Amino acid sequence: LVGLGNYSHPQTRHSIGMLVLDYIASHLNLTWSKNKSWPATVTTTTTIYVDPPKKPKIKQKNEAGANIKKQDNPNDENGDNSVLENGVQKMIDDNVRSEENNASNVGKTESTQSQQTTLTNLRYRPKPDPIPLEITLMKPLLLMNVSGKSVYKAIRELKLTPADIIVVHDDMQRELGKISIKEGGSANGHNGIKSVIDALKTNQFRRMRIGIGRPPKEIDDRSHDVISSYVLARITNSEMEYYTKEIFPKCKEQLLKI
Repeated sequence: LVGLGNYSHPQTRHSIGMLVLDYIASHLNLTWSKNKSWPATVTTTTTIYVDPPKKPKIKQKNEAGANIKKQDNPNDENGDNSVLENGVQKMIDDNVRSEENNASNVGKTESTQSQQTTLTNLRYRPKPDPIPLEITLMKPLLLMNVSGKSVYKAIRELKLTPADIIVVHDDMQRELGKISIKEGGSANGHNGIKSVIDALKTNQFRRMRIGIGRPPKEIDDRSHDVISSYVLARITNSEMEYYTKEIFPKCKEQLLKI
């Protein structure tokens, strides 16, 4: 887990990714230490266990139902409805139909027994075992626009791939506190993500974007000075209380599931 931010500007909107990792570390009783070779502040969990992701349900076509429906309107080769012309023909047809029904009932019995066995297996199937994970949390000590160098050194030393990391960062395009998971795509103007993409030579890694909102409408002219002042401003007490009570717990829950 990579928490982006400016280490020299703690408690600011642009450092929300670092604050999320601080929250997770505190709830897992982890202690931060400096890794000079990356460089970053780092902490690693002992083995923790999380539930495996649920498999999506796949809808299957009911072939048996389709066959039954087809048999409800039997036609001969010429497409004409079957007609009973006389009593003899009716007797022959009844005998044939009786034999077919007997064979069909045997098949239905076997099918019903098979379905009951399947339902029993599903009903009493044991819960999948939790997955053991060891998670490294890191907060780069470099400035935001070059933080990708820290991420590159970390995953190289840990022998990970870009697909193994999740980068947590602020997102000014989303309203305050809105959480969004993304995989791949552009940096969307975020200098920290741009640096990570440049360092890893790929954009195929996961990101958790946390909305910090935009500057007030009366001053939001999208100029560099206004945007910089907003993202580098300290988070207000009311915002921090909202993040700590409502948003960070959700971030923790989601990050330990993906």
